[in-house]
Amino acid sequence: MFSAMKAIAFWAFILLCLVMLWVIVQRSANMGKETEYSYSDLYDKVQNGLVLDAVIQGHQLRGHLKTAPKDQFHTSLPPNYDDLLKAMLAAKVNFAIKPGQSSPLRPLLITFGPITLLLLLFLPPFRVIFKKAGFQPILSVLMLVPLVNLILLYFVAFSEWKTGPAQKS
Repeated sequence: MFSAMKAIAFWAFILLCLVMLWVIVQRSANMGKETEYSYSDLYDKVQNGLVLDAVIQGHQLRGHLKTAPKDQFHTSLPPNYDDLLKAMLAAKVNFAIKPGQSSPLRPLLITFGPITLLLLLFLPPFRVIFKKAGFQPILSVLMLVPLVNLILLYFVAFSEWKTGPAQKS
């Protein structure tokens, strides 16, 4: 019964890691396809009548310029952007304001950031390896330190292991 629970927990953890990896890859794939303008540059473009359309979602604005309607641009908005809204109305920019996008994984990604993900992925296996090799399991924390981890890996690999009786799985 306990081994079945361990297997379920293991596969749930693997699935969670895959979902988080997929979200990161999707976000990075979408980031490189559009031009980013500063708020002041966008404001100037709106006043000069160069902006075709825009969508404001949360504190992000995405849109298209009249000169290149196929290419999308984006900018981060400050907390108060009323002057930009007035300029877009005056320039007759077709724009929409949507509620901020809230991903169900966002709290999870904020809570379990990259450092926590590293801790969850790397520490448990190295802890078990160090324990089986006869070293203090706390040494696994040193595997998170660059260069120290390489030295420690070689030290453990080529040192004499204190092997014990085989464990049942």
